[in-house]
Amino acid sequence: MSVMSSPLLREWDLLQERVIPELMDAHREGRRPQMWAVGHVADAVAVVTAYHAQPERPGDLDAFTSPRREMSPVAFSLSDIRCVPLGPRRDSFERHDHRWVPGPRIAGHVYLAEPAHPVDLVTLRADAGAEAAERAIDRLREGGLLLLLEPRRDLAGRAALCSLDGSRRMFRKCGRGAPATAASQTSTTVTLAAHQAQSDLVASHARLARSLARRFSRHGESKEDLEQVALMALVKAARRYDPGRATSFSTYATASIVGEIKRHFRDKTWMMRVPRSLQETYLAVKEARESLTHELSASPTIQQVAARLNVSDEAVLEAMEAGENYWPESLDAGVFEGDAGRDVPVVDAGFDLALNRHQLTAILPELAPRERLVVKRLYFDGWTQRQVAEEIGVSQMQVSRVLSRTIEHLRERIG
Repeated sequence: MSVMSSPLLREWDLLQERVIPELMDAHREGRRPQMWAVGHVADAVAVVTAYHAQPERPGDLDAFTSPRREMSPVAFSLSDIRCVPLGPRRDSFERHDHRWVPGPRIAGHVYLAEPAHPVDLVTLRADAGAEAAERAIDRLREGGLLLLLEPRRDLAGRAALCSLDGSRRMFRKCGRGAPATAASQTSTTVTLAAHQAQSDLVASHARLARSLARRFSRHGESKEDLEQVALMALVKAARRYDPGRATSFSTYATASIVGEIKRHFRDKTWMMRVPRSLQETYLAVKEARESLTHELSASPTIQQVAARLNVSDEAVLEAMEAGENYWPESLDAGVFEGDAGRDVPVVDAGFDLALNRHQLTAILPELAPRERLVVKRLYFDGWTQRQVAEEIGVSQMQVSRVLSRTIEHLRERIG
């Protein structure tokens, strides 16, 4: 949780005596006052806090601010708000982890956007660029106040600004403001209160996102990349979530995160574009083969995988062919005689962990001819154990035993 600070909180008397009365006059003219804190959310919170501290205010104040970067939750330390009287402090701030967070009464009137209409007050800091300062002054309505948190020479001499004190920090605009060019504010404009609620959802469900990312960690992508995809999906889900729905956020976020991870595999990790349905079938086939291999202690047949997924044998074979597009072709010379050679598209998880493809190139030619043929047919050509058994004239159980011995031998050689 980032700690923010506003010098305006330490100038409570200035706000109450000079600034807030000017804003309250807008209600007497029949309109709702608005202010723009250029680039600093803390300044908007300070003015709204001072405005709501008035016991006889005729209405509410809307404060706008356009943060320069993605915000983390906004919080103040005690040293920042100790100049605020105890009563307004209790009404305006809530304590979270030794920091003070603007409560709903304040945060609900701070909008994270530029104002669409002329405003009655603009606050500027010294670090605001000249272009931002010009745009903000143009947005000031005639008679509106410009409050500089530090004096600025580039603005003090403007003909349209009339200094109100000797400090050259407070000015009144004499000319008319430029017509607004920003889009009108709507009910979808994000408030600070909504942003803080979204930040809380992200912080409290980050562990869920990482847990979901780990479920896909055996599909060839790094853990860090998958966690980044999952956390970005979590942020998007928090922004879209409607608390009024009957669905809990964890349920909504889970569906959003899993969908985003699957789209990541579909769009970013395949060497060639294949239909999404085929990619999902391939992932399901891969998981089923890993599960059946663990249960049977041998590579499953096409029929066993198809029965586990309740699909046809042809669908499994088509998915396995599509899976070849997941790995790039190797530039190495052929491992087998008469074969163009390619990297091993390992499907079995234990085999995937055991084999080091750089050492595999040197080790495979050392295998017995039948062992080499079994490995080639099963892991390079996509044959089933039954097809291999028919080719070499043995039972499927014998093929499974040959494969087990070969894998164990390769594991020992690779170490």
